[in-house]
Amino acid sequence: MSDLDYSKAIEIGENTFWIGFNEEGSGLRCNPYLIIDNDESILIEPGSVLHFPHVIDKVKQIIKLNQIKYILVSHQDPDLCSSIPLFKAEINNPDLQIITHSRASVLIEHYGARIPYYLIDQNNWHITLKSGRKIQFVFTPYLHFPGSFTSYDITTKILFSGDLFGAFTFQWGLYANDHYAEAMKAFHENYMPSKDILFHSMSKLEKLDIQQIAPQHGSIIQGNQVQKMISELKNLECGDYIFE
Repeated sequence: MSDLDYSKAIEIGENTFWIGFNEEGSGLRCNPYLIIDNDESILIEPGSVLHFPHVIDKVKQIIKLNQIKYILVSHQDPDLCSSIPLFKAEINNPDLQIITHSRASVLIEHYGARIPYYLIDQNNWHITLKSGRKIQFVFTPYLHFPGSFTSYDITTKILFSGDLFGAFTFQWGLYANDHYAEAMKAFHENYMPSKDILFHSMSKLEKLDIQQIAPQHGSIIQGNQVQKMISELKNLECGDYIFE
């Protein structure tokens, strides 16, 4: 898939797009995504202030901004959501909401965007759009934030995994290659707190019928790679800094 045009939004599933930025020289790529569902489209992990011009340009390639009803963020780190106030100003949708966990909401407030929240832990861990499309939220606590979660789109069977399954590599491509496991380990060994905590969440995720894993960092994992990468993380020693 080396012929992909990263200057354009790339469809990774039915009405589901990667809208990221191929940042040359970076070992930690960031991946925002967009689910198009008429006037209830979902912007997933929109990214940083630095990447905002690139991301909004890709969104404009495929939909009108006021079609975005939700901004979904798995936690509050600036690399995945500091651009929220900038998007709010451009989206101009009075019904806009942020989908997140209540623990993250108290920190997202500090970016200064006054947007109502759809709190997943207070809404039975799912959201159903007007079309009937359902997103299921799977709680993955302490990976690497107490309120972290992943988002499973039942329609496309894509798991939007936040920082989980992310990777650190300078040899980046949108889709994971045969060497992805090592790049994924390099990220998780340092960013995830313990083997027991990682094992707990992997044991939940392996029960889902996942066709693709779309992480906020790294590359998209497909097909037979999915269970392989879950197994890799299930048995990974991490929390390296406590051993130094």
